Formats: sequence, C-alpha cells, structure tokens
Amino acid sequence: MTPSPASLLAPGETPAERAARRTLAATKKTSASAKKTAKAKARAKAKAKAKKKKQLPVCNAKDLKKSKKKRRKCRVVKKKTPAKNAAQAPSPAGPIAAPPATSPSPDAFPTPPIAAPYPGIATYAGPWGVEQATRLLFRAGFGPTPGQAEEFARIGLRASVDRLLNPGGTERIGPAPTGTYLVGGDFAPADRYGHLHLDFLDRAVRGRDQLGERMTLVLHDWFAVSENSVDRPLVVNHLQLLRAGWRGSFRKLLIDVTQDPAMLNFLDGTSNRKGAPNENYARELQELFALGADRGAYTETDVRELARALTGFRNDWSEELRSHNFRFDPTRFDSGTKTIYAGTGWERSGRLGWQDAVNAVVDHPMHPSFVVLKLWSYFIPTAPTPETQAGLEAIYRTSGEQLLPLLDAILVHPDLHQGASMAKPPVVFAAGLLRGRGVGISTDAWTWMGNNAGQMIGQPPNVAGWNDRAWLNTSSHSARWTMVVNLVRASLATAAGYRGKTESSAEAVDAALGFWGRPTVSAEHARVLAAVAAETWAPRTPGDQYGSMETFLTQRQNALRVMVAAAPDAQVS
Repeated sequence: MTPSPASLLAPGETPAERAARRTLAATKKTSASAKKTAKAKARAKAKAKAKKKKQLPVCNAKDLKKSKKKRRKCRVVKKKTPAKNAAQAPSPAGPIAAPPATSPSPDAFPTPPIAAPYPGIATYAGPWGVEQATRLLFRAGFGPTPGQAEEFARIGLRASVDRLLNPGGTERIGPAPTGTYLVGGDFAPADRYGHLHLDFLDRAVRGRDQLGERMTLVLHDWFAVSENSVDRPLVVNHLQLLRAGWRGSFRKLLIDVTQDPAMLNFLDGTSNRKGAPNENYARELQELFALGADRGAYTETDVRELARALTGFRNDWSEELRSHNFRFDPTRFDSGTKTIYAGTGWERSGRLGWQDAVNAVVDHPMHPSFVVLKLWSYFIPTAPTPETQAGLEAIYRTSGEQLLPLLDAILVHPDLHQGASMAKPPVVFAAGLLRGRGVGISTDAWTWMGNNAGQMIGQPPNVAGWNDRAWLNTSSHSARWTMVVNLVRASLATAAGYRGKTESSAEAVDAALGFWGRPTVSAEHARVLAAVAAETWAPRTPGDQYGSMETFLTQRQNALRVMVAAAPDAQVS
C-alpha cells in the first residue's frame, strides 16, 4: 500500500513535527467536511422554505398596503425590469421557423404615418390625362386594364395614388389561368418548375393590389434569393414575407429577412458559427441591403465584427424534407464582445447579437440616403435633387423607417410624371400585354419567354438581383417580340371576319390599338402605323401574295397588332 503524503517525513522534519502536521491536516479536513455539511443543510432548508412560500397565495394590492406584521401570509411577486445594460447582452433570437407570412387582409392597408403633402417635397401639378395615368399605372403596377387609364385620368393624380396605396383587397380578379400545365386547376409554385414565375405573373395580371405586387417585385430584386441555390418552397415563403412586410417598417422587414430560411440558406447564414464566422451575409447586409458599396460607410473590420454578431443560426437537412427546422442555437453563437463602426459617433460595442447587428446598420447615418436613392431608382430613372433627397430622408426617419410614406411622396413627385422614360422590366411588359388584352394565362410558355427576355421570378442572376439598366438588347427584345406574336396568334384576325367588308387605313390602326386596350402611342409610332396601314392591294398583280382583299386586310391587321405592342415606345413607360 502506498503511504499518503501526510504520513511521510518531509526533508529535515522530525517525528514530532510530522505528528503536528498530520493533526493539522486532519483538523482542516474535518472542518471542510463540516462546512460542506452545513452548506447542504442550508440549501435544503432554503429549498423547503421556498417550496412552502410558493404554496402561499400571491399578495394582492390590498395585502401590499398593510405592514408585514399585519399582512396575511402571502408571497410577493416582483415585476421583472430590464437590465440597465440590456443593450450589451446578445439579442434573443427565439424560434424562426414560423409559418410563412400571408398577404395582408383587405382591411390591412395602413394610412402613411405622416400625411401628404410632405414638407420640402414637390407634387406634380402639370397636365393630367390618359398618357400620364398610363405611366403611373406602369411605374406603380403592371399597366392599365381596358378603360382603367381613362378612369385614373378622370379622378386625378392624388386620388389615383390613393387608390394604389389603398386597393381595398388583394384578391385576383378576371380570367383565371387555364391549361393542362396546371395542377388541380391551379399553380404549384413550391413543387413545379416555372410555376413560381407563372403564379407571380398571374398576380401581376389579375391582382387587385397592383402596387403591392410591384413592391414585391422591387424587394425580390433588393433581397434577391434564387431557387437555383435554395429549396423552392423556401423561395415561395420568401416572396410571401416580402409581400406582407413592405407596408411596415424597413427595420422590421430587414430583421425578418435576416432570419428568413431562404436568406439564411442563400447567403450562408446557417454556416456562420462561433469560431468559424462566415462573412457573406454581413457583407451583403451592408453593401446591397442597407448602406451601399464604395461610400465609406463600413470597413472590413465592421464586416468581420458584424459576422460574429450574426452567428448562431442553424438548420437540419434530410433527403425527404430537404432544408428544414431553421432555428437559433445559442451554442453556435459568439457571445464575446464585438465593436461595430469603431471610433464613430454611432459605434456599437458589447456582446452584440443578430438583432443588435441589424439595428446598428439601420441606425447608421448613411442608411436613410441609401434606402431613399435605391427605392427612388425603381420608379424614376434620374437622381433626385439634394433638396428632394434630404426631404425624403426626413420622411423616412420621422415615420420610423416606413416605406409607405416614402413611396407616396415618390409617386406624386414631378420627376416621375414629366421626366425621362424607363424600360419596363420583362415581367411588367408581359403582364402589361395580358392586362391590355383583358386575358389570363393560358400557357406555361410565359416561363421560358420571361427567361429569354431576362427575368424569371425566383431566379435572379445573383445576390445583387437583376441588372435594371440592361433590360433591352437584341436578344431580350426578340423574346419580347415572341410574347407579342404569341398573344396575337391566340386571337388572329381571319379572312372570314373580313369577307365582304372594307376597312380604311385609319380604321385598321384604330382596330389594332383596340386589340391592346387602346394604349397611348408616340407621334412617331402613330406615323409608322399609319404608313403601314396606308398600303393597298391591287388584285392579280405580278407576285401577288394575298389572292383576295379579305386576305390582305387580315394580314394587314395582324401585322399592325404586332407593331403596336412590339414597337420601341411600347417597351418603356
């Protein structure tokens, strides 16, 4: 048996000294044991007392007015107060795999937090007619249905914008989609390739909330995620989140997007963990979503510190369910101190969490100018004046980062109504054709036609979205021409319809315009249409390709129909 250290003689130690040392060690051991026992008894006693106290009724307001001696036996429950340094603690994340957001209910259209007219922001007061109403309907929606531009021209600009802001519902109105590509008579955007694009196009064509769908398109470009990288059901839910969230604050929307499963997957949020931070989302949050690149708004150090604050998210994956069970896992969160925007007046430091990170970015003094200029660019192609920009930034901050009053001010601004034209995005062009015709989707060819034209919903080319400055080129315009031809072929003028009839050149142009819901055309466009319509047919001439007056009139009408919708000025608003 190996002797214990206390039983051995230390160098130079006598037996007597050893005995004294052993006695002292035993005393210390006994004392420590006694203290341990005493502590255990105290804990047991406290536990019993707490249990007994818990069984007592809670003191009410009447009890608390009495002194402790006169009060009945009851327990006092203190209200929890936030810690003084709560901002230093990591943000609570909570569960994030909530059911997908739904579209707002018909009565859920809020009034802008601050009312028009807005201080320092001009309002258009020039001519107002069908041409101006058509531009508004294409900029803030997907173009007019037959007679809608005339109705907006009648009620005026302010009432027209109010109608767009408050549509009174989100239901789809008009001819429902038809075709064998449907699943149970409807689209299956979470399951079938291309159906997300078709479902959005149907909303754009038939949706009552035109501005809501246009803002969903805007934000799909702003917060781009792609089904090429993310499971399709997550992208469907992502669009629903944008559709339901744009009428609230941008801060709240950015918080929702940050914890959105589609975005977490797309920008590696679930790969960002303690000890191995992934900077992807932290960079894009600042560069693309909230501050802008090359403005001096942030440094590489800020990207790294922000990435640490955004750690903690994770998800599960299986062959059956794919990516699922997205959640915040505290064990993956970097709870250390981070410093964002160090050395500035808006520095944030502490054990910052993901919500602190979002708030720090939104509170950055360069954030309002980024949102104002980016939102403005979707509706007006030229930059605002410094005075207009300052006024819009004030609206944004004063309203609590709300997009609704900002959008209201933009839609009535003179630059929208008397400024330069803008190329229609492919989805807007396609929806405008269908709305002008008053018809619904009857083929899934709209998927590949949209893709060839440069825009397929659910598939932006990268995290920066689509290149809004490159909508028109020889390839994409050919795809637009195909869209027009397909719709004309679906309702071709026939020789039988012209049998025994005559049609002047003016009547031919008028009929072609009527085919598309009578869109406004430029003077140059009208001149070319009139020139083509003025061509005549001489029977039995050498090289005759028509054979009869009925065939000539038919071919002329179909050609004019294509020319109305495929001409250059039909590509812009």
